[in-house]
Amino acid sequence: MPSLLNLFLKPKCPLCDRSTAKIICIDCDRQISACKSPIFRQNREEINLFAWGVYDSSLKQAIATYKFKNHPELAQPLGIKIAEAWNQDAVAQTLIKQSPNIKVVPIPMHPEKLKSRGFNQAELLAKYFCQYTELAIAPKILQRVKNTKPQIETKSKQEREDNLNSAFTVGNQFRNKSISVILFDDIYTTGATIKEAIATLKSVNIQAIAVVVLATPKFEIQSQIQRSPFYA
Repeated sequence: MPSLLNLFLKPKCPLCDRSTAKIICIDCDRQISACKSPIFRQNREEINLFAWGVYDSSLKQAIATYKFKNHPELAQPLGIKIAEAWNQDAVAQTLIKQSPNIKVVPIPMHPEKLKSRGFNQAELLAKYFCQYTELAIAPKILQRVKNTKPQIETKSKQEREDNLNSAFTVGNQFRNKSISVILFDDIYTTGATIKEAIATLKSVNIQAIAVVVLATPKFEIQSQIQRSPFYA
């Protein structure tokens, strides 16, 4: 009877609803791993961008399930995947050696959106990323003071910029402290959110030396490969 009870109590994979001993079943984990980007570090207009995967297929489904279907537990396996890539990247490790007291700053949510969702997806991912990399997370450095609409709902570059204008501020206790940080988010698309966050930090003498995200769109990855001498 105990074995039968354990069968019924066994958790289900939030992506396929099959029983699993871990948060994600083996098959879904394999499909997500297949979305891993061929290049981790990417060059984006003076931004050191590190992106684990391609925002498509199973990874896109996992992110949607994580954010919009109330499955914060998915942050653990996804955050660890990013951390494993970070720990194995030579450029990333050089950055850490050059800035030993660096802080990881997740992109914040506006309090109203946070209350509605119940968790900040970027902060949870960063939490597990930091546990695995042994970096310090500092979620209170950057604050969101403007309740912006989703960037996907904007229709032009100017509208995206206006939407994010003055969206962030820095806590008074962190201003002008000459802190170096890694910005952390779930998805990097146009880069407008990240650029606004970097500008806000820079205005109070905080330097963002890198940006780490879970995913970027496929067309962005293909563009990076075409520009990379290693894939020529």
